[in-house]
Amino acid sequence: MNRFFSYPAKAMLVALTAVMLNGCSDSSDNENTPVKEEGKYSAILCVGAWPNTAYYIADVPSLTSGSISLKGNGAEMTGKVYAQDIIQKDGFYYHANFGSGRFGKYHVENGSLVIDKEVPFTFLNWSSYVWVDDQTLVILGDAEGEGRYAIVKVADMTLTTGKLDLKPKPAGFTGYNFGFAEYRDGKLFLGYGYSFSDWSQNPLPVNPDFNVAVVGYPSMKVESIITETRTTTPGGPIVYAPASFKDENGDIYFVSDPVSGYDYKSPSVVYRIKNGATTLDASYYFDLSAKTSNGMGAAMWYIGNGKAIVRTRVAGQSIDADHSFSVIDVKSGTFIKKLDLPADKGERMVNAVVVEDGNAYIAVNAADKDYIWQYDPKTDKLTKGAEFVDGIDYILRLEKTK
Repeated sequence: MNRFFSYPAKAMLVALTAVMLNGCSDSSDNENTPVKEEGKYSAILCVGAWPNTAYYIADVPSLTSGSISLKGNGAEMTGKVYAQDIIQKDGFYYHANFGSGRFGKYHVENGSLVIDKEVPFTFLNWSSYVWVDDQTLVILGDAEGEGRYAIVKVADMTLTTGKLDLKPKPAGFTGYNFGFAEYRDGKLFLGYGYSFSDWSQNPLPVNPDFNVAVVGYPSMKVESIITETRTTTPGGPIVYAPASFKDENGDIYFVSDPVSGYDYKSPSVVYRIKNGATTLDASYYFDLSAKTSNGMGAAMWYIGNGKAIVRTRVAGQSIDADHSFSVIDVKSGTFIKKLDLPADKGERMVNAVVVEDGNAYIAVNAADKDYIWQYDPKTDKLTKGAEFVDGIDYILRLEKTK
């Protein structure tokens, strides 16, 4: 399998704004077009090696059997939206491109990516998001060194924008990086760190702490900021893969990922904010690195009954290092096991897990053949499922569309 996305964050930001998006027109007439009944699952796939790549949204007929191919199956995204930082809900795809100045809503119909509506958008370079309800999306990002937000009513794609009153940036940093975001009981919980633009600094500056802004909704007023110094850099950007969740009890869990902030010394830690609280649970501190040979939690998915799957990167390596998948018990803060799966050649930015009927389905970018693996936490069993075939070079996202 070719690796196509293996460059540092600076180059990634350049690429995000450099992807060609011409040939895409605003089509507000389509905003009420019903979604054609495609499959229940989809995958965003890449063919080629960077920068000569093409991206597709492919229907996944089954997670557990058969094969997934782009032959006669795949709506090409190339030239319309960027590949990995596209989010999906109820069969619609959303994408904000700061470089092209557009925010769009799309769906797949008859093998093509259809533009439901695109609106002008240059207010922020998105990195995080949270759904307040089924029709309201809050997106977060930085521009001009400020933390910014946009509240999107996705039915008609109207936006309300504003700025967040965050802590001042430390010396050496010029902006804000948003990681995980969760909504609960009229409040947003937003993990953030800091970004810099001077890549000639040696060494590169490291986030001095880990912050969670508690923001009232819909006022978007920052009510308090949780600051933690035992680790740095919240997991994210979550437009690529999740780093937090809210469980059945309303408790919020999230993971830090210091390596994504060029910190190779601090541990990757899972934290909890109990239901009804706006501070960290002082009794809870799950040092993931200590349980995974100093690994880093690059993404985290809740699979139910207190258990989660963490996509773990080798510590001390770049964000492009190989990954493994582990199961943890978040309620008790215990490590259960590393799953016996092939090494995942994917970089950090892969949404690899879908949860259905109590089982987790994990797409693995392996060295040779690529499969979706079913993990049953009740029996602790792994079963090989559908295979990706016919020249697919990279699995970027696995999605449940309905």
